[in-house]
Amino acid sequence: MSEILEIPLASIEVGTDRARDLDPAWAEGLAGSIAAQGLMQPIVVRPLDGRYGLVAGLHRLEAFRLMGRETIPAVLHALFTEDEAKLAEVMENLARNELIALDRCHHLFELKQVWERLYPQAKHGGDRGNQHTGAKSQSLALGTDAPEIFGFARATSEKIGLSASTIKAAVKIWTTLVPTVRKRLRGTDLARKQTELKALSELSATKQVKVLDAILNDELEHVGNVAQALAHLEGTIACDPLERRFAQVSRSIADLDDETFDHVIAAHEDRVITSLKRRGRI
Repeated sequence: MSEILEIPLASIEVGTDRARDLDPAWAEGLAGSIAAQGLMQPIVVRPLDGRYGLVAGLHRLEAFRLMGRETIPAVLHALFTEDEAKLAEVMENLARNELIALDRCHHLFELKQVWERLYPQAKHGGDRGNQHTGAKSQSLALGTDAPEIFGFARATSEKIGLSASTIKAAVKIWTTLVPTVRKRLRGTDLARKQTELKALSELSATKQVKVLDAILNDELEHVGNVAQALAHLEGTIACDPLERRFAQVSRSIADLDDETFDHVIAAHEDRVITSLKRRGRI
């Protein structure tokens, strides 16, 4: 059973183990929208030690705080367990389709974990097909007697367009990214690009850290993605043809023995002297 109540904001507990972090800018924008149009969808809570535990609606809750409201409409799910609450949070966020790539990977990982705890048979469901994915769903496969993992509703499934391969790829990205790298990715442009996250996740733990260091280094203006960072770490320069040509020439000169180097300088002596004068070296 569930009912809608006006609940004091001060009585709502927000757990620390949430699938999605609070985005202050998003909450501020939402506050403006709610002020103009009203709250379109109540938050979801459950009873928690004489208070209420937030299930879904973190940004709506923060928006009401920013607006100075004392209460907020909430759907009370009296029988939610902790896992069911987590499942509801993840499902709602996925259905809203507001997640960036990194958050989507995290949510799908959380969903897989919770679902397998709620439905242990899903973990050993074999390779049976799923009518919504049309494909084998690996450890997410469920028998016909179990609730469908992404058959939460046909309309929702179609809206977010999830398939077994999408789930598998996203979960793999999240589990193979180093935890410290995941944390540092938050708020970066890379966090919005699943192809970049995938490329980063396929590297060793040590190389993930080094590649991210290079990408986030403001002094390395030519490094903006994983491929360019790898090229930089390997002593080459990616993408820019002029810089690539310069790197090739520099490597060739560095490999010359002294006698050959002297011959090269002699052959271009006038230009070398002109360059040195232009740069104030002589």
